[in-house]
Amino acid sequence: MRRALRCDARVLIALAGTLLVAACSGGATGDGGAQADSDGPSGGTFSINLTEPSFLAPASQCYESECYKVLNLVNDPLVNVDTETGELVFNGLAESIEPDEDQGVWTVVLREGRTFQNGEPINAEALITTWSYTADPANEANTAGFMSHIEGAGEGESISGLRMVDDLTVEVTLTGPFSQFGAQMSYGPAFTPMAPECMADAEACNEAPIGSGPYMIDGQWNHDQAITVTKWSDYQGDLTGQADTVEFTMFADMVAAFRAFQGGTLDVLDAVEPTIYGEAVQAAGDRITTTETGNLTYMGFPTQTAPFDSVEYRQAVSQAFDRQAIIDSLLNGQAKASTDIVTPPIPGSRDDACNYCEIDVETAAQSFAAAGGAEGDTIELWFNAGSGHESWVEAIGNELKNNLGINFTMKGVEWAQYLETLDTGNFTGPFRAGWGMDYPSPENYLRPIVGTGGDTNYSQYSNKEVDDLLVQGDQAATTEEAYAFYQQAGDIALEEMPILPLWSGINNTIWSENVDNVVYDGLRAEVNLLDVTVN
Repeated sequence: MRRALRCDARVLIALAGTLLVAACSGGATGDGGAQADSDGPSGGTFSINLTEPSFLAPASQCYESECYKVLNLVNDPLVNVDTETGELVFNGLAESIEPDEDQGVWTVVLREGRTFQNGEPINAEALITTWSYTADPANEANTAGFMSHIEGAGEGESISGLRMVDDLTVEVTLTGPFSQFGAQMSYGPAFTPMAPECMADAEACNEAPIGSGPYMIDGQWNHDQAITVTKWSDYQGDLTGQADTVEFTMFADMVAAFRAFQGGTLDVLDAVEPTIYGEAVQAAGDRITTTETGNLTYMGFPTQTAPFDSVEYRQAVSQAFDRQAIIDSLLNGQAKASTDIVTPPIPGSRDDACNYCEIDVETAAQSFAAAGGAEGDTIELWFNAGSGHESWVEAIGNELKNNLGINFTMKGVEWAQYLETLDTGNFTGPFRAGWGMDYPSPENYLRPIVGTGGDTNYSQYSNKEVDDLLVQGDQAATTEEAYAFYQQAGDIALEEMPILPLWSGINNTIWSENVDNVVYDGLRAEVNLLDVTVN
């Protein structure tokens, strides 16, 4: 079955008060996951905003931003990735991860002596049991798609491609060479081992997760109100935190979170809604940071339905409106117009890949006519309602009407129903969606969105040449060779336009005088909470 949809309740609130159908940010780090200077201030408590998570356990059910932010403190990942070099950084649970010459068999060696927070050992058996649970179709794990490259995954309770070599070593046989598998394992919720006690009682563990990381749940999940984590005194890993306690305070919307910040009851607001940007600058003074993120907002087409099955029609729509004008007038300039499906600062993204992402009314009109379009045609523009999309979706509709003579209707749907609509394909016109990285690779954007059968390929687009190029990238001997193949696949998709890349994110984070060293990681789309110090 298709992996469950993800809701990032804040990543693109920084753009337009939105909800994003997007992956969680993965275990990427620009500097190999270095923590704040341990000689600096430490201890104390700080608070940060959160939206009610979907799951906390089993961790493999977490495929959205809010649960990830909590679990990123409670669990250690297997590995991290240095996004500047693409190299694996072994500051998590794995001592080493090595592929064979063909990159079809990978050996994972876990660190000796590491335990879960209940004292159970972190070993090869725990890893195999966890991955097998995740891949088992009966469990319908949201991150099951991550296991799809492993031989035998999804065929039952066990995975034939997993072999225990010794108590700390697992040999992983893939269905074929996959150069990005090491980076993929940096996505914590999918790959971090779970405690046997948690596996035995997932319902109880969901309320009070048993982790392996520097923080542990203090008490239980107080639904729709707060989650508090405190330092785990027996933590033996490298990813230590500065504060003694982190309080996640839940808000239904980001304006309410900002009011709490104004009132002095919230220390960190990790994303500022554009409509209150001016107020935020006044309230925070120099305690604000602006960061480019890798999150993509796009509109997709139902490519199996006329007239959207025409490449020229899709190209015409993409060239008939001005992305930058919408960003400037409606998003407070807090976005960057798209030039690729893979967004900056993701490695392998490009600033000149898209030939149809800038307004060109004359060319759009010619393509529209060639596709059989006519003045007076009507389309429906779909989006999730109540999340700040109405104004920019309407702006696109008005430009289509003015420049191509297309009439439009707005199809705003409440979030839960919208997720179902996307997953079932029951839309009748262009639809808004978004994506954020799981791990820092162009493959993680292209395969899910435009690969045949991709997890978020809601446009139902399929092109064998794109799929073949993705496989060639998987099998490439070097990162550079892999990116070249992935970019070729992206070029085809950008020519055929099953989706219209719109913009990538710019995030504004503010903090109170109670804290320092607040850094927003644009790739992971979150504040580096381990580094925050309390004054």
